[in-house]
Amino acid sequence: MDQSLTNVLKIYRLVAQDHYNLDDATKEVSKMNDIEYADLLSSCISTLNISRETFGQFMESNNTFNFKNFLIRRFPDEHKAIISYFNSFEVTSDIPILDLTKLTKKSPLTESASFSTPGMMISLKEDFQDWIARNDLPQDLKDELKGWIVKIEKHS
Repeated sequence: MDQSLTNVLKIYRLVAQDHYNLDDATKEVSKMNDIEYADLLSSCISTLNISRETFGQFMESNNTFNFKNFLIRRFPDEHKAIISYFNSFEVTSDIPILDLTKLTKKSPLTESASFSTPGMMISLKEDFQDWIARNDLPQDLKDELKGWIVKIEKHS
């Protein structure tokens, strides 16, 4: 992994995990690597190809998801290393486990299968016959309902 990207990730870890501000985190990484603060900051910003302000927003927002995805898009060849890096310090115990059954829709095939049960078809046919017997419905609607009754009888 590129040293500048490694430094970006070290700074981010200090900000996100150890609650440093951007300047203190950058100073700490510059001390660890024996690099001038300004040179390190400039290197990080140019590596990411973003402004100093955007870099600060990424660092201090603690929005790991967006920052990780930004880095993956910026460094696609390093995506495995980036994901591994973020997984090494992300705490996921407070993320609720989603019940995906509540988020998914029934398949149209499942709905049609349950719709075509014999009891449902008989009930539907009876309802259509009741509607046809009404005097307040127009004839074209009654004819349409009769067509549906014929289709139901074919499938029963």
